[in-house]
Amino acid sequence: MTTNRFIKLFSLTFCLLTFMSCRTSDEAISSTVIEPASEVHEEKQSIFKKLQENNHLSIEERIALYHELKNEHPAEYNFEDEQELNRYGYSLLSEEKVKEAIEIFKLLVSEFPNSANPYDSLGEAYLADENEALALVNYEKSVELNPKNTAAINQVTKLKGLEILVTDWGKEIFHFPLHFAPEIPYVGVEEVVFPKGWIEPDSTDFWSYVFVWALDDKKSITPSELEKTLKYYFDGLMGVVKEDKDAEIIKTSAHFEMNTDSLNNADIIGDLTIYDAFATNKPLNLNARIYSNYCEERGKLILYFQFSPQEFDHAIWDKLSTVLVRSTICEM
Repeated sequence: MTTNRFIKLFSLTFCLLTFMSCRTSDEAISSTVIEPASEVHEEKQSIFKKLQENNHLSIEERIALYHELKNEHPAEYNFEDEQELNRYGYSLLSEEKVKEAIEIFKLLVSEFPNSANPYDSLGEAYLADENEALALVNYEKSVELNPKNTAAINQVTKLKGLEILVTDWGKEIFHFPLHFAPEIPYVGVEEVVFPKGWIEPDSTDFWSYVFVWALDDKKSITPSELEKTLKYYFDGLMGVVKEDKDAEIIKTSAHFEMNTDSLNNADIIGDLTIYDAFATNKPLNLNARIYSNYCEERGKLILYFQFSPQEFDHAIWDKLSTVLVRSTICEM
């Protein structure tokens, strides 16, 4: 008997006598699962912080440092996240180092040429530098890459002098088809303006605001079409705004009619019941006045809307009427 066979036989006999569960050494070896060594993932360092630590260098030297680190140590620093350079650029803007911020945002654009946000940031920096021409170029590129970038759309509109409403109130601009109400089949622009307290339930300005639609290739609108359109509009808007996406909200109801009140020169008046997803998360009644003007030479219908939960004899309607439509609207 060989030595190996003796050892195996002895081991087996010992296990049987002691009621132990054993395997021979060969079986043990063959049944052993060798786990691969787990990979250690080290978190990459922030290139934003690295550049910020070197603010004592000139902007040219910092950009050269960025390229050097990317070429020689690509795995050590976070070069994949565009927010790294974006944060650094805005940190320079906050310190009023506008020229340096422009150079960082130019670097950001070169690193992420297919992303909308870098162009938006560069546009903002050029605007801070009072270079409206280059600001416009970059804002337009941002909108091209992301047509839903309302901030950039607003800037393009302002820089081109295409604003419809004359006011210093807060403003947002959207293009049809509206992303929150794609069922509305119009082509054109919506411009929304609102006073400071419009979202505060205790304010007399609560939910009192104005918007205008400049619609291409449309001559008129009927009260019934307006009812249907505004139902799509407010249902879609509140569905996007509501925080609890699974919560059921009441559907908008609307009633409009041609105005016959000689004291009110609106073309159409009416009221709506909407779901207020902005402030109260409750149903809200709104009164509305709509003014209509067709620009024949441009083939464009201008619809000017005023909304408020207040009755028509309340002073808020006079305040809403201070928001004027630009006199050159039919030339735009």
